[in-house]
Amino acid sequence: MMTLRVKALIGVVVAGAIASLCLVPRLPPEHWTYFFVYLAAILLSSGMKVALPKRDGTMSANFPFIFLGIVQLSPLQAVLLAASSVIAQCRIRVVKPFTLVQIVFNVANVTTATVLATLVYAESLRPLHHEVAPALALAATGYFLANTVPIALVISWDSETEPFRQWREEYLWYLPFYLVGAMLAAAVNFIGIMFGWLTSLLLIPLVYIVYRAYCAQMAIVRDRERHIVETEALHLRTIEGLAMAIEAKDRNTHRHLMRVRVYVSELGKILGLDPSLMKALLTAAFLHDIGKLAVPEHIINKPGKLTHEEFEKMKIHPVVGADILERVHFPYPVVPIVRSHHEAWDGSGYPDGLRGEEIPIGARILTVVDCFDALASERPYRRALPLDEAMTMVKSKSGIQFDPAIVRLLEARYPELEELARQQIEEVEPLKTDLFIERGAAPGAGFAPEPSAQAAAGVAQHAGSGSIAAAIHREPLSLIAEASQEAKAIFELSQMLGTSLGAREISSMMSMRLQPLIPFDCFAVYLRRETSVAAQYIDGRCARAFSAQPIPMGEGLSGWVAENRRPIVNGNPTVEPNLIAECGLFSAHSSALSVPLFDLGGDTFAVVTLYSCKPAAFTDDHLRTLQAIESRFSLSLQNAMRFEAAETDARVDRLTQLWNTQSFFRHIAAEIERVQVNGGEFGVVVCDLNSFKSVNDRHGHAIGNELLRAIAREFRCCCGPADAVARMGGDEFAFLFSSLSLESADWKLKTLEQGLQRACHGLQIEAGISGSMGVAFCPRDGKSPEELLGIADRGMYLQKRHFYSAHNNREAPPVLAGIAAS
Repeated sequence: MMTLRVKALIGVVVAGAIASLCLVPRLPPEHWTYFFVYLAAILLSSGMKVALPKRDGTMSANFPFIFLGIVQLSPLQAVLLAASSVIAQCRIRVVKPFTLVQIVFNVANVTTATVLATLVYAESLRPLHHEVAPALALAATGYFLANTVPIALVISWDSETEPFRQWREEYLWYLPFYLVGAMLAAAVNFIGIMFGWLTSLLLIPLVYIVYRAYCAQMAIVRDRERHIVETEALHLRTIEGLAMAIEAKDRNTHRHLMRVRVYVSELGKILGLDPSLMKALLTAAFLHDIGKLAVPEHIINKPGKLTHEEFEKMKIHPVVGADILERVHFPYPVVPIVRSHHEAWDGSGYPDGLRGEEIPIGARILTVVDCFDALASERPYRRALPLDEAMTMVKSKSGIQFDPAIVRLLEARYPELEELARQQIEEVEPLKTDLFIERGAAPGAGFAPEPSAQAAAGVAQHAGSGSIAAAIHREPLSLIAEASQEAKAIFELSQMLGTSLGAREISSMMSMRLQPLIPFDCFAVYLRRETSVAAQYIDGRCARAFSAQPIPMGEGLSGWVAENRRPIVNGNPTVEPNLIAECGLFSAHSSALSVPLFDLGGDTFAVVTLYSCKPAAFTDDHLRTLQAIESRFSLSLQNAMRFEAAETDARVDRLTQLWNTQSFFRHIAAEIERVQVNGGEFGVVVCDLNSFKSVNDRHGHAIGNELLRAIAREFRCCCGPADAVARMGGDEFAFLFSSLSLESADWKLKTLEQGLQRACHGLQIEAGISGSMGVAFCPRDGKSPEELLGIADRGMYLQKRHFYSAHNNREAPPVLAGIAAS
């Protein structure tokens, strides 16, 4: 069905053809013999058609005869030749019959083009000194423009595409062929003048040669296009394969990707994205979460809020995904979309902090759709929201997290897009992972040894009579299936416990993996201290019912288990000292399962407690499951704690628990970078204790160490939250004050001296302890940690010389930037 503007354009073209005929000079028709010979050649050559590379249409190779008619015949005869050519092309060797409207349009269009070419040729001869070739080249150019522009307009308007791009991509490349045809006509005309008119018939074999050359060229073009199509199909299959890899890890993710792809495809069409960007957007819709392959599965599927450490791990997936896809070398911009699909409109997103239109348009579309579908889909940590509620939540973030224009567009179209997504997803067969492979007798390394019958009997004896009685009334096949599932889950959990060094990450993994085996509402790990147990990790939907308050040894469930080294099944959670009763989540009818964790020496070092709001929620089978993985969990947790302790020792001074020299240098370097970016200044202070050796000589090294710890505590109190203090070795300390200036330096040094005296008085040590201090400022005195500490050191040693050279114990003046204050 033609649109109104297409009909109007056809009417204008027809009217233009009629009007152009009125402009044709009224010259008497001449050379009718030439005319009929050229007409016969046109009709014969109309069958020499070549298919257009980008459309279903064809182009005839008879246009050189039209140009020859413009040179040798009258304008009216040239128009008749052109019109006859079009009619023949519409009737000879056609695949799809032309309608009457199409024939009329084509005849009118070529009539206008021929008249224009005739006028251009006639007007060009005089300024070109009657040179036929250049005049005919100009005429061919006019013929080409008048012929192709209306056709491009009709096709673009009918297909709702951009007209200029349509003409540029599909018709501009015809111009060289028209020019070659004009040169052939000019050459034949010259030969006819020189050797007689009959030699003009040489144009027929020349046209055939051009036709064959064009056919060969078009065959090459079609081969290249077929190769491009095959390459794009290969890219698409690669994309689908990568999406299947994501599905194998998280089936919810695959459904999410399929739905997102439908949404972004439709929104991209509405926004009129160019074909390259559309391909990039559709590819990114499939692959934007591929970076999650680098995120531990227990974080992806965690049934609760992520911890800070877990979220930091999750934030790597856009960068990892972009790095993976960078290696694919897609011919369209997929990587920027994947990298930026968690950026926010106000600049608060990650990983690069882009804002507004700095974020690629594809990423802005994907961000909105990704969030909307995530809210409307089932997740391990919450149920799916109704579509209207999900849309309301997305709208609340418009202008903050999301592009407002895209949010408005989604709001207007999401019901129909949802229906379209549902239809397409139903047609996709999910990846099959629940397979059983019969072949394969055993792995190369053999099977792990199975427990003996005697050991199995021992395990059975430890099971309570209640659990045996309950098992009697259940189907044997059900018991076998559950046992198999439990063994598999315990094995997988044991394998995964050794894959991480973070204590909180290990506890989080334990919580996530235990949930399918033991139903609980809260999971807690308590670490044993000297006189109490303290919460190291609390997770689950009822985690807010417990505080971080330490539990005294022997008190509550967890304290009793830690002291007595025995488990409790279905204990009362309300006796826990750290329970927040005001939450009302647990009552005396609730239940808890608590087991001790043992170190290599057999002592209790931690307690795992599972809480449930339901009464008698735990069985002896649950206890056995927990005890089955206790040793592996204990070992993994201890290794993680040792690693974290070693990591802490590498950063802090063991005696004073202040930063050590290496950490202090890193703090200074970071502060220098901040000042270079944001401006401002900061100060570095070096302090060396005077007469400290007399304390060790008089009171012993134990008291000396205690004094150093007391001084460290006082110095820490003198620092703000953005400042840093370190022990550089022996009795030397260093400070970084982020807002210290030359005017406030005296006051800050006096504050440090007062803290030093408070530490001495607190331990009742009167040995004349004082501090020699030097100060340096960045960027005034230096722009590197070495320069700043060197200048502050020189100031400190200058003051120390004043101190020891003085005959009395009066206070030496403070030294700023290595120069004694006057």
